[in-house]
Amino acid sequence: MSGSKRIDGIDFWRGIVLAMIFINHVPGNGFEIMTHRHVGFSDSAEAFVFLAGVSVALAYGGRFLGSQTWRGFRSLMSRAVTLYGVQIAMSFAAIAIFAVGALVFDDDTIMHEHGRDLFLSNPMRAVVAVTGLSHQLGYFNILPMYIVFLLWAPALLLLARIDDRLMLGLSALIYLFAREYGWNFPTWPVEGGWFFNPFTWQFLFATGVFIGLRLRETGEIGFDRRLFMASVVILAVSAFVVTKAFGFLPLLPEQLNSIVDMSKTNLAPIRMIHFLALAYVLYHSGLTLMAKSGNLFAPLCVIGRQSLPVFAAGSILSAIGQIVIGMRNTGFIDDLLFIGGGLLLLYAIALYLSDRRDVATGEPPKAKMA
Repeated sequence: MSGSKRIDGIDFWRGIVLAMIFINHVPGNGFEIMTHRHVGFSDSAEAFVFLAGVSVALAYGGRFLGSQTWRGFRSLMSRAVTLYGVQIAMSFAAIAIFAVGALVFDDDTIMHEHGRDLFLSNPMRAVVAVTGLSHQLGYFNILPMYIVFLLWAPALLLLARIDDRLMLGLSALIYLFAREYGWNFPTWPVEGGWFFNPFTWQFLFATGVFIGLRLRETGEIGFDRRLFMASVVILAVSAFVVTKAFGFLPLLPEQLNSIVDMSKTNLAPIRMIHFLALAYVLYHSGLTLMAKSGNLFAPLCVIGRQSLPVFAAGSILSAIGQIVIGMRNTGFIDDLLFIGGGLLLLYAIALYLSDRRDVATGEPPKAKMA
């Protein structure tokens, strides 16, 4: 199979992940509790990176495994440039939004959070650093890592052409060395490292590439009963800990944190194991097949197919939400209106872009597909 391959189930879950990212990026809203980070060690970031790897394998794997390596390389580099432009546009738009919010509510507290204070203390350095990706605003720091992954993807796919296990093994070694020796991309002018460490998170991305290539080849991931049961146990233990034993042991998460690495920056093993267990259980649970008969499957697929514009729009909406909800005393109705309205707007954007693409390519409208 030389061309790109589209799997509706992947689009569906990507749509769910994008919705969860939007919800989680508006802290304090009443719908946060519905996202899986409240019942497990991992969150939507792991899902985002894993699905990015799967998508790269499905979209570009055929070119690198076939005779179109140069075409695949150019496509990946072009995509990386597009992501860079989106990252810069989002970052400066967010700063403008937060600045307006500070003026409207006569409260500049929000400009002193999540790295925004650099624009107040040293705006010239802030502009240079944000443009150079060496300073990343909170909630706007995952795309820079994804850009690195797209630059790294040709090497992964070329290694996979030799042996996909070799590709995954090399990625695992980089992960282990990065965790052992503290490898990370530096930040400037504030000293430190990237919040999402590309040297560690690349292992999850490579795992997604590995799975995506297997899906291209066989169309499915095999079922192992023992692995499935082990995954269920992992999810149950994780839920028990994160929910503080369902409220009966309030100090349980803190006690675990003191003895087990839970780092998000360096992708702690427990986070990756939990996510892979979750992905395995969801894949073999039949939920995707059941969802196909529901009313939300097609809209979520549409959102998933337009992942970049939806992610960008959701990020900007979440910045507005941090002002509207975070700087005011809002209730459930306010949360419902903003989150519900925001999700509908994201769907409308995705539907519009999908319809435009269908008209341009002469394809039947995918939004109507069940």
